[in-house]
Amino acid sequence: MVLLATYVSTAAPDLTFWDASEFIAAAHTLGIPHPPGTPFWVLLGKVATLVFSQASPPRAVTLLSVWAAALTGGVSAWLAARWIGGRGAVVAAVIAGTTYSIWLNATESEVYAVALLTSVLMLAAGEWAGRHDATDDQRRRGRAVIAFLVGLAVPLHLSVLVALPAAAAFAWRGARPSRRDVAVWGALVALGFSAVALLPLFSSHGPAMDSGHPVTLRALIAVLRREQYQVAGLWPRMAPVWLQLGNVFQWADWQFAFGAHPFPTPSLARTSVTVVFALLAAFGIRAVNAHDARIGRAMVLLLASGTVGVAAWLNMRAGPSFGGPLLHPGAVHEARERDYFFVLGFWAWGMLAGAGAAALSTRLRARFPLPVAVLPLLVALVPLFANRPVVDRTQTPVATLPRTYARLLLDAMPANGVLLAGGDNDTFPMWYLQQVEERRPDVTVVTVPLLGAPWYRAELARRGLLAPEAVTAWPGLTPAMQSLAIHAAQQRRPIRVSSMLERRDRLAVAPAAGWTLEGLLWRADSTVAAGRTGLDLAALRRTDGQVPRSALTPLPPGADPAAEMVQTLLRCAGVTNLADTLLVSGCGGI
Repeated sequence: MVLLATYVSTAAPDLTFWDASEFIAAAHTLGIPHPPGTPFWVLLGKVATLVFSQASPPRAVTLLSVWAAALTGGVSAWLAARWIGGRGAVVAAVIAGTTYSIWLNATESEVYAVALLTSVLMLAAGEWAGRHDATDDQRRRGRAVIAFLVGLAVPLHLSVLVALPAAAAFAWRGARPSRRDVAVWGALVALGFSAVALLPLFSSHGPAMDSGHPVTLRALIAVLRREQYQVAGLWPRMAPVWLQLGNVFQWADWQFAFGAHPFPTPSLARTSVTVVFALLAAFGIRAVNAHDARIGRAMVLLLASGTVGVAAWLNMRAGPSFGGPLLHPGAVHEARERDYFFVLGFWAWGMLAGAGAAALSTRLRARFPLPVAVLPLLVALVPLFANRPVVDRTQTPVATLPRTYARLLLDAMPANGVLLAGGDNDTFPMWYLQQVEERRPDVTVVTVPLLGAPWYRAELARRGLLAPEAVTAWPGLTPAMQSLAIHAAQQRRPIRVSSMLERRDRLAVAPAAGWTLEGLLWRADSTVAAGRTGLDLAALRRTDGQVPRSALTPLPPGADPAAEMVQTLLRCAGVTNLADTLLVSGCGGI
């Protein structure tokens, strides 16, 4: 209940940046978001739109994350109550639930809160099956639940499988499994996995969002394997191993008191809190190990799997705020901070820190009055209060920027126009407005970074915006952009380019034309010399008058960099001359 109230009061009231707007639209329309498609989450999201139908469409789907994260706290406390007592278990669950990354996932429409709940249910099933007083029937049932959740991880999210080694370690007690047990596990894995059949079922009804178009077995496999992203293998490493591990430590330092220093770099105040929680976790490992060595081993394994193990398996590039001069010039970074991939490891850390606080409280109770003994339990208040200012999504302008930006982009488009968009943060909010609220459905949004995917080019070819031969043979980005412009012109559809794209992208569309900024969009202009820049001052003034002043108020420290980027693009409407430095640093460049 503590976590539910916390999450409800800080949850996003509307759209948020990155993938959330896409997921909201997919849930409402039973569409297919980006690979791997997460069909089981989409189905749960659809259920949320029905259960919470009195809320706004974005809020209804966000409440799925809110409740999943709160239930994770409840299951966490139930799981730990036998190890450290009810009071300590509540403290542990609140600490884990208010870590920075878990709290952020709980307050937006993303898959990670539901995935974390599924992971913790798997751990709870394993712990129940491995208890010394469990019957053989209870062991079989607990292990069967683990097997089903393993299969369900594929249509939900593969991060659930990070919990499997620890769940197996929890359940490792009792008689050796029989062949019949193994056969039952296999059947249950297949049953959970069968939910991937939702993907071709969704695709067959022709949703507007149909990523990968998985109506054939080959297309289905491509979606599940995320082939369009060219996922890195274990080797070669995408960044030095020491740097990948350093990234994990960077994100770990954010978890318990990010509000004390809401910037990527460490600080004395914040890092001191991190060290305290690390010491509490070490004390907690000792405490749970003394209670039951099986639990101690499983929790240490979970902590390692959820941090170092995830870093080794994902083989990511350096984070956007990490590496700096330590990397060679031009090194490719991740598009955004990836701390959310490590939430199960951070959950384990929070739970162990709570166990350490409970053990310390028990020791103090033997020597000091009760008020003194209770003091270690108050450590649960540290992340609850320190992180709230930096995870609260309810304040303007954070709460309104995605919708404001998407609305202004769509409203600026001519009738039946084709808009070339730059990526997640302009595309997904516009998809939501078009597909759920039916705003400007006449506009075709073309996401330039997706042009390399054959299924996406096939979709554009079906709409008459690409030649069929460009589907099977990738012509390259510049020919593809020029083909889009030619086909749009043949259909007498005006084309515009989002200011989120770079100058080279719009020059690829029409290299022989000049380009004029008309607010948040660029249009090819034959009255401007080739490759040069012009300004449509009337359109700029009109757009500037439509930008709410509240959207440009200062962002709170630690805000998503996407919000800062969008604010810069909104300020582009205030440009009045070509000497404005904003045209160089933003607005797509000149």
